[in-house]
Amino acid sequence: MLKENRTFRTLFISYGLSTLGDWFDFIAVSILLGFVWKVDPMTMALLPVAYAAPSILLGQFAGVLADRVNKVRMIMTMNIIQAALTLLLLAMPTPFWFLVVIALRSGASVFNDPAQQTLTRQIVPENQLLQASALNGAVYQMGKLIGPLAGGLVAAVFAPAICLMINASTFLLSTGFLFTIRKVENTLSRPFAKEQPLPYRQAWQEGWRIFLQNRVLLFSTIFATVTSLAIQLADTQFPVIFREKLPDNPEMLGFTVSVIGLGALVTVTWLHRLKEIRSYGWVLGGGVLLIGISFSWIGLFQPGDGMYWLLIPAILAGLGTGLTTVGANYLVQKESPPQALGRVRGIIDSLTSATFIIAPLLGGVIMTIWGPNTAFLWVGMLIAAIGGGAVLLHRWIWGNRIKDVAVATATAGSERVG
Repeated sequence: MLKENRTFRTLFISYGLSTLGDWFDFIAVSILLGFVWKVDPMTMALLPVAYAAPSILLGQFAGVLADRVNKVRMIMTMNIIQAALTLLLLAMPTPFWFLVVIALRSGASVFNDPAQQTLTRQIVPENQLLQASALNGAVYQMGKLIGPLAGGLVAAVFAPAICLMINASTFLLSTGFLFTIRKVENTLSRPFAKEQPLPYRQAWQEGWRIFLQNRVLLFSTIFATVTSLAIQLADTQFPVIFREKLPDNPEMLGFTVSVIGLGALVTVTWLHRLKEIRSYGWVLGGGVLLIGISFSWIGLFQPGDGMYWLLIPAILAGLGTGLTTVGANYLVQKESPPQALGRVRGIIDSLTSATFIIAPLLGGVIMTIWGPNTAFLWVGMLIAAIGGGAVLLHRWIWGNRIKDVAVATATAGSERVG
């Protein structure tokens, strides 16, 4: 049973603490920039860049490193760096330097994801990988549900600085939990442990070869990148369309976001009961289809329809989000050769992170040209078409995943021998 796996349980608690702290931090950063410094829209637009750009630049290097070093110590080191940089934010005199420190801290966080994913793959049996992915997805959604509400309350009653201090504390607490399993990798049976590590450049190139030769990983990443870009086009403009649809009910934006989190939590709870995902097309494509229907529904909504009708598309979006996030994480862990999981994860993270920079800018242009209603309607239809196409063509897109993984693993092994 997964709950009897002490190492995973410790890693899970550590991840939960840092996730909750991140959402406290998100509220504090938004309040400091938007309400304390009252920055202009262009400066505010640099915030997602500060969060996403380090992943684009460092994601692949982080993946190579995660395959070579002690993962627990790597996460502990980055947690301490992030705690120090979070406290440093309190001393920043201007928004510019504040964003610089945000970018540096994001650079440290880039190293955590491939290390955690690789470590999970090592300590969790293959038949429990879906349960592990679902649990991580559940704690993320709970953090998204609880963190902003609690963070907003703490920031309002005390000060945004307290939220930053709480986040720094969660990083340190997370490190404390990981300290108890710092030597776990010494006891793991790793078939490649005795091999001489490849030079960084060669290891990076091998990671790309494995990624490009694995049909499942390659097609899934293309699908995820395209759909992420389309989803982010609308996702970043939620405040705009809610301001137009329900100008006298700003609280509906918060309710909708919470319901999306609730829907995602329901999905990941259901996925936790399964042993494996047999069809990526139905899970990933179906999730994207639900998100597309949700966005089109919001675009068609009229204030006279009754504002609580918006909670139905919110539920659909949440169910779709749960399917896509858990399905994508499970796919990467299941289909990547264990010895190259960190590199594959780093490549995928660096590619998909680009959408978080491109989409907000492109979304702003589309909303200006078409208007929020038309933009949400057509972007939603595009997303739904992509998801529906993935469901219909899932055998062609994902092919024979068992055969493809065997080929990629054999290729990686022959390269090592050569």
